[in-house]
Amino acid sequence: MATLNLPHATARASGHDGGGMRLAFDVTTMVKPQRGGIATYGCELIRAIVRLAPEHEIVLAIRANRWKKRELIDDLMGLLPEGSRPRLLVDFFADSSIGRPDVMHAIGVRLPPRMHAARVFTLHDLNVFEFPELADPEWVKQRQARIRETAARADLVISYSEQGKQALTDLLGFPADRVRVVPCGVDTTHFRRPDPPVLETVLRRRGLLGPDGSPRPYVLLAGQLSPRKNQAGLIAAFARACAERDGGAPALPDNWLLVLPGPRDADADQLRRLAREAGLPDDRVVLPGWVPDGDLPALLSGAALYVCASLHEGFGLPVLEAQACGTPVLCSDRGALKETLGGCGVHFDPTDASGFAAALVAMARDDAMRAEFSRRGPARVLGGYSWEEVAKRTLAVHAEALEGVQH
Repeated sequence: MATLNLPHATARASGHDGGGMRLAFDVTTMVKPQRGGIATYGCELIRAIVRLAPEHEIVLAIRANRWKKRELIDDLMGLLPEGSRPRLLVDFFADSSIGRPDVMHAIGVRLPPRMHAARVFTLHDLNVFEFPELADPEWVKQRQARIRETAARADLVISYSEQGKQALTDLLGFPADRVRVVPCGVDTTHFRRPDPPVLETVLRRRGLLGPDGSPRPYVLLAGQLSPRKNQAGLIAAFARACAERDGGAPALPDNWLLVLPGPRDADADQLRRLAREAGLPDDRVVLPGWVPDGDLPALLSGAALYVCASLHEGFGLPVLEAQACGTPVLCSDRGALKETLGGCGVHFDPTDASGFAAALVAMARDDAMRAEFSRRGPARVLGGYSWEEVAKRTLAVHAEALEGVQH
């Protein structure tokens, strides 16, 4: 594990004369025991920058309200390459002069109001503006205000997609010439089809093998329970596909399963209730709970079909992760998802219940189509979505922002 070279809570970074930039990242949102998509983005981006450009000094900035989570901070530091020894900056909001990095990059939705640094903000999505009805009204109000405030403080904004860039301009009036599009990346050394013994072990542990030990075909959607992720829509479509008859046989054969990893126990109870109300027996729906990173590639690789049913996404990283594992993808056409899918899969309207079910059946039945997308997916991801490429393009944004504030 990389060690902290700043021993106490508040510390001042020293001068950096190695020819690179001092880059501070607000990683507060990443200090949590179970990391989602934003934390994955931050971890992988910083690790790739350390690998690609070791001449830059990395500062991990953490707001004071998370400093008490010291064991999680140590865990976060351990994600960085051994020997990189990043500095740690705490409570930079209390004293915006602390550390004086060249660039302050907000991974979450916070930037200091004043700081002697170029300020860059990664906009993950504008869900609270585009679909405010899908979240708690008070949270939507707070989040909208925070995004407006942070965008206004940024010299440059990074968007994952052209759709996100356009939405930022249309909904917030943010100047398009200050937005740079840099898609997410995928760690293809991790997200790839594992060796058969590893795959079999994970599928057996998750109850996804038949009585004879052979894998059962399953439809997969990974993620925490959310109206925006639309697990309810997928359950309804899967149930409809199972109930429909074609010449006396079910449109979706009885051996197909629906697998929904991610939701915690209370949320799993809600999903189980929705499945029963839709007419699905318990043994057709598998709810593994939170799946550790080590099992996720196997779970993706074992799926006959990955479904992204979201009503909106600012990018949709699991789509790329599934493609990297050679899993065919059926994907919603909302938000930036068409860009993310890139034609390497089939898209559908998630609000059209009958169309959703029909797309699910059509793709499940078409072995040749699924095989073609399985073949094309890994090459597509490897060719354009490495974290090294993301790091390279992000560093260019940092340099551009720094040059702008120096002139």
